[in-house]
Amino acid sequence: MSSGEFRYIEHVSDAMVEAYGRTLGEALAHSARALVNLVCNVSKVDPHEIVSIETTGFDRKSLLYNWLEKVLLVLLIDNIILAKFEVKIKRHKDKYHLFSTCKGDNFLRQKHEYKVEVKAITYHGMKISDKKGKVIIRFLVDL
Repeated sequence: MSSGEFRYIEHVSDAMVEAYGRTLGEALAHSARALVNLVCNVSKVDPHEIVSIETTGFDRKSLLYNWLEKVLLVLLIDNIILAKFEVKIKRHKDKYHLFSTCKGDNFLRQKHEYKVEVKAITYHGMKISDKKGKVIIRFLVDL
């Protein structure tokens, strides 16, 4: 699947995701949406449940990793599948701080067209680059 927000790049056994945004916050929001779309059909989510997520990172890669882990934990622990993400990033004392308001739905396998289990987010192949006014994020998901 490819959209203006993200695309999946062919990979032998896992999922390689590339997400885009005008800002780091927007690219992180699109990364989370791409991650959720691996698990289920994100367009089937009725975004009526509101969840706040905050996390930090010592650099942009650790921020991405911690962010995606928290999005997965909301699914695994709270059984809420998130689909809409508003993300704000602040930098303070050499640390990145992420603040987000997310919207989702109580997860139901049939309603949300469950696809695959995500085992882990990995640092392998992770890249965050800035090109021509666009932030491009690439990460590998262990399925």
